[in-house]
Amino acid sequence: MLLIPTTPRTTPSPRYWLLLALALGALKLGLIVFDPTQRFFLGDSESYLHSALTGWIPPDRSFLYGYFIRYTAVICGWLPALLIAQSLCGVLSGLLCARIASAGLGLDRRIAAALAVLLALEPAQLFYERMMMAESLGTLCLLSMFACGFAYLRRHRWPWLLGMALAGTATVALRMSLLPVVLGFALLPPLAALALREGRAAWLRVAAHAVVAVLATAALHKAYQQLYGHLFQGPATYLQASGTFRLGLVAPLVKPGHLQQAGLAPELLQSVKPPLADPRARESQLWAPDGLIAVLRQASNGDMLATERYARKIASRALRDDIPGFLHLAVVTTADYFDPVQTYQRMEDDLGTRALAPPMQDALREQLRYDASRVHERRNPLTRYFEASGNWLIFCLFSLAPLALMALLRNWNQRREAALLLCLTALGLVAGQLLFSHIVSFRYLHPFPALVLLCLAATLAAPTARRNGERQRI
Repeated sequence: MLLIPTTPRTTPSPRYWLLLALALGALKLGLIVFDPTQRFFLGDSESYLHSALTGWIPPDRSFLYGYFIRYTAVICGWLPALLIAQSLCGVLSGLLCARIASAGLGLDRRIAAALAVLLALEPAQLFYERMMMAESLGTLCLLSMFACGFAYLRRHRWPWLLGMALAGTATVALRMSLLPVVLGFALLPPLAALALREGRAAWLRVAAHAVVAVLATAALHKAYQQLYGHLFQGPATYLQASGTFRLGLVAPLVKPGHLQQAGLAPELLQSVKPPLADPRARESQLWAPDGLIAVLRQASNGDMLATERYARKIASRALRDDIPGFLHLAVVTTADYFDPVQTYQRMEDDLGTRALAPPMQDALREQLRYDASRVHERRNPLTRYFEASGNWLIFCLFSLAPLALMALLRNWNQRREAALLLCLTALGLVAGQLLFSHIVSFRYLHPFPALVLLCLAATLAAPTARRNGERQRI
């Protein structure tokens, strides 16, 4: 067992965790009774449902979440089983947040419990527990990765790095947009461990652990890509449509010469109807029947694999030739969070205000006993709660980096390793969101509140932790 600075209140007993889990479970159960309405995001939810019902492997979305739906709602023949399972994910996320706060950051157990309750009541958390979307499960896996990283700092035992790599792989399998965060996190716990390590032996041990983290992450990600390629009967990759998503992100940077370098006629760009240079038209380039991806698909005679090869080549060349332009795109998208018209439209879209296709409605009614024909027209209580939270989520996005730096400064003399890991993790999450998002999207911000709450607590509660600090076994 490792001796670390702590207080009696930062080493909760099993009874504490049991009571906290029961309290969170009772809270979630009460909210399920209060508002059991389940909602759907057109496109994503349809793909997930079709995957769950038929075993189809989506080329552009998580197949793992389809299995999650199958082994909750489909196996029961009852859609609310998905709501219950995702609410359980919310309970576990709250417990992980409390664990990071108490054991990782040395915060009072009452503060840790308060963080868990606040996360359980957080608008995006409650809303996406009721959405047929991968956010709730994906954030749980992300927090599991973070928790393994903090556990490594407490004990400096390499098996935690294996758990971290496994949780990170599951995160990417559920939410591809978090890939940069997951890959960047692989080295952060060993690097944070250097904050208090001295001597050649300590450095060698940390270096060895860094190698373990990198190799475990690389091996598991490679294994996942091989598995996905096998199931899809295509090349090993994260998503078969990853190339088109990459091209959609950098579409305004594409020039005729990039198509020529990829072996296509430059004149193809004349067939693209959405304005190619408009950063706000990037979603249209992905999905519109006359967008850039559709034009490439037509040039490939409908061959998806050929379209992906062209998209990867064009995207890599466009990005390589105009890094400043790519950064400008990130600035433009970031600025849209302060445009009321853009945020209103995106919030309306994220609420699931478009009706599911009739075949999907029929499948829900016949196989899962749920009538979704009017759900998109209603504003149930927790939907209104999420709708009113737009400014809160924007605050989380833009306050996380300064809060993380404040938490690091407040905890520099004590819990330096954990505070450094928290800060670097938060900065990486913000950078990943601002650099690799092509639209304003509130659902992309789902993981942010948990880290904002942790940084706030680490900043505000740090003086108490210092006054009461003492060495104790855990």
